[in-house]
Parts: sequence; structure tokens; C-alpha cells
Amino acid sequence: MYRLLIADDEALEREGLELMIRHIFPDMFEFLHAGNGRIAIQLAEEQRPEIIFMDIKMPGIQGLEAVRQILDKLPSTQIVIITAHDYFAYAKEGLLLGVRNYLLKPARRDEVADVLKQLLAVIEEQKRHRNEQLELQEKLAHLLPLAENELALMLMLEHVQDLELEQLAGLLELEWSKGYAMVLSFPRHSGAAWEEFQQAKREVYEAVKQFAKAGLSCLTGPLIGHQLALFIPMAPGRTGYSQRVSSLDWGERLRSLAGERFGLSVSVGIGSIREGWDGLSRSYREAVRVCAGYDDSSSVRHYDDMVQSSGQTAVSLDEEKKLLDALLQRNRQEALERFGKLYAYFGQGSGQQVPVVRGEVTGLLLFLSRGVHSAAGPEILASLSAAEDSESLRLSAESWLERLIYNLEEEQEHSRSHVHQRALLYIGQKYKEDISMEQTAEYVNLSPHYFSKLFRQHAGETFIDHITRLRINEAKRLIAEEQLNLKEICYEVGYRDPNYFSRVFKKAVGITPSEFRQQHEKQAPC
Repeated sequence: MYRLLIADDEALEREGLELMIRHIFPDMFEFLHAGNGRIAIQLAEEQRPEIIFMDIKMPGIQGLEAVRQILDKLPSTQIVIITAHDYFAYAKEGLLLGVRNYLLKPARRDEVADVLKQLLAVIEEQKRHRNEQLELQEKLAHLLPLAENELALMLMLEHVQDLELEQLAGLLELEWSKGYAMVLSFPRHSGAAWEEFQQAKREVYEAVKQFAKAGLSCLTGPLIGHQLALFIPMAPGRTGYSQRVSSLDWGERLRSLAGERFGLSVSVGIGSIREGWDGLSRSYREAVRVCAGYDDSSSVRHYDDMVQSSGQTAVSLDEEKKLLDALLQRNRQEALERFGKLYAYFGQGSGQQVPVVRGEVTGLLLFLSRGVHSAAGPEILASLSAAEDSESLRLSAESWLERLIYNLEEEQEHSRSHVHQRALLYIGQKYKEDISMEQTAEYVNLSPHYFSKLFRQHAGETFIDHITRLRINEAKRLIAEEQLNLKEICYEVGYRDPNYFSRVFKKAVGITPSEFRQQHEKQAPC
């Protein structure tokens, strides 16, 4: 049922119009009556009718002024002007205000019916459109947390692909490109504390997320195992040092929240301020490295402070890239040697504390997995997290290096095999023509020299020997069919010189094509 307000200073006009509409649309409208503009405005604001029939000429607030005020607050209301001939100019003005239609007094039944049908169609379309908007908003409300988790995971696992990152950032309306990472690490060595955390982790996650977002406008990652990552934008107008002090203060606030509300100890690691998505990934690795205890299991540490106080310089990106290059070249010995040096460096800087070394190694392995386009990040996190001592941590990391190299070799072998299969298909289609190795190499997008080596490695024969074998086998089949003469067969299998064809055939089969045909004819049944 719809609400319909009739505003007219003549009661008989209002009652007559209501009676007419009730006959045309029985049980469809709830009617409201207003004898002047002021009452019309009040009823419209209180009752919010979908349709208003407004007389222009009324005492007090005139009809057009009432229309202005009503549409100002209720712009979707459908208003119809009712006017006598003497006031037709006012009706035109009403149309400019947004009035849907007008009726001339006395309004005829068919005119009223047509106007209401049009207005009801507009109202239903508005409802449909509004419902669609609400459904989209509801879907978006469910989608945004997933997009936030996905973006955070891409930064954490270093699967940084600019296009996808930009799309997710656009969806989340993130316009900052400079910031830092903060990692909260909850207790996992104490059985009782870990059990308590497991029971409350959903509540803990929501509380930390809500508190951090309210004060930091940050990107919140999912709670993975015992760690939660935050990516925080650089506050405008703040220096790097003041931002470091502020981040440590926020780390203390979050640690206090976990302790006071849930009775949980938590270690907080904070990375350096960096630019770009790659920079945020690196800041996350730094936060992971320092969130597990230098001295206790419930403290807040900043990567820059730890580097300065230890007297060490941070491991250069160049050293990490050299290790990555060794992996990409599938050089096991060099990769393990470079990792061994970095592992010893991590242990020296941390006083051999396993949680600290684990953080360093985890960050390094995540960087390497991204560099070789591996999706093993979550497995690496779980595997290294389970290592309880320095030796098992080192062995686990070395095992992952071996696995990354093995996966690269498998991928390379698959790629080579795929290229070889493409080449064989192309040769199978073209070997009866004047085909060359250079043409085939170009088809599979390899240099002739590299293609020649790759083909021989996979086929066990040279390109020319392979073509020759295909042609001779086809020639033998055609000779056996006895439908073509030897010259025709020569051209059919891709040779242009019958004498050359005969020499190649004899070298491959041991006899000439003529002798092969004679033998076949002798063997054939009479």
C-alpha cells in the first residue's frame, strides 16, 4: 500500500479526488489530507508519502513553495501539481522544480488514472534500483575484508604484482604508498598460554583490528598461526624519527590491550618506513625479524633500533639478491654457501637466540620464494615456525632452498618439453615441404643454436636426422601402396631431386627405392 497526500484548501476537492482514486485503484492507497501548504509540509516530513497531489493556490504557504521545501528534504517524492486554467504558468514552474506531472481542474478520471500509473511505475523502478544498490553494498561489505586480507597476504608473502596490488588498493581506496609494517607475535611456547590464545584468538583479532584501524587507518592482515601483521601509512608532515617514536608508542598500546583485556603477552616488531609496495613487503620482513625476543617475550622493538644497538649493519639487499641469483641459476653449491654465511651472520647478531634467527631466516626465505615465483610462502612460514632449535631451523631452511631449486628445475624441464612438443607438431605438419631448422626455431621462439642443442637433447637425434627419418618412413609407406611412381613419391615426401632422394633412401634403408619396391612386390601375395 502506498501513501498519497492530497493538498488542497477545498475539502470537497480533496474528498472528490480521493473517492475517484479509490474507485480506480481500490485498496492501493492510504490517503492523507492537507488544507494548506504548512500542513502539507508537516505531513510530508512526518508520514513520507510516495505521491503528493498539490494544489498551487492555497492560503498561507503557496503550493510551489511547499513543493520546494518537500523536494528539498524528500527528493524522491512524486509530486503532481493540480491547477485551474488561470494558474497554468505556475504549473510550468512546478515542472522546473522537479514536479512529475500536472492536472487541470476539474481532473478527469482517465487523466488521474494515467498519471498514477506512470508514477507507480517510477516508484517501483526506484525501489528496484534501490534494492540493487543495497545488494551491491552488501556484497561489497563482504568483499572488502577479503580484498584487505588478500592485499596483506601479497605483501607478507612477497607476491607483489603491481596490477593486482593496484586493483586491490583501488577497491580499498588506499591512496598511500609510504609506510611501515608492524607484527604482533603471540605466545606459543607455553602450552597453557597457547591454549588460552587459541580459545580467544577470534576475539583478540577483532579487538586488535578495531583498535588499530581506529587510530592508525591501517591495513590489517589475517591472523596466521601466532602472528598478526599491520601495514600502516606514514603520517603526513611527520619525520622518520618522530614516526618511529610514534610507532613504538602504538606498539605499547597494542601490547597493553592484549595484556589488560585478554591476559596475553605479546611481542611487537616494527619495520622501517619504506616506499612502494615492495618497500612495505621489506618492512614486513624486518618486523618479523625483530618481533621474536632479543631479551623477553613481551616487548616492543623497532628494526632500526635493533640494527643501531647491535652495531651491525642490516643485511644488504645485494647479498640477498646474490643468493637469489644462485637459486635462479640452479647452482646448489653456491646457494647453500651463501645461505650459510647469512645464517652465521644472523646468529652472530642475535646472540644465537633461535626466535630472532627464525625471524631473520623466515624473512629471507619469503623473499627468495617470491623471487623464484613460488607459492610456497604459507608452507615456509609453518615449517620454519615449527623449528625449536638452531640446527633444525638451519636444516629446514636448507631443505627449502633445495626444494625451490628442484621446483625451478622441474619448471624448466616442463618448459623445455613443451617447446619440444610444439616443435614436433610443427615438423609433423611441414616435413613434406622445404622446412629448415631456422624456420622451426623461429616458430618456437628460440635461437637456432639453442634450439639445435635442445632438440638433440630431447629427441636423441639431430634435426636433419629427424626430418630424414620422417620422410623415408613416409616414402616406404607410399612405395608399399604402389599407387605412385618413385619420382612422384620423391616430390611427395619433400625432396626435389630424385637422384638425391635415392641416395638418402639407400643410406637410411640399405637399398635403393627401386630395390625396395621390387622386394615388396616379391613379398606381396599373388
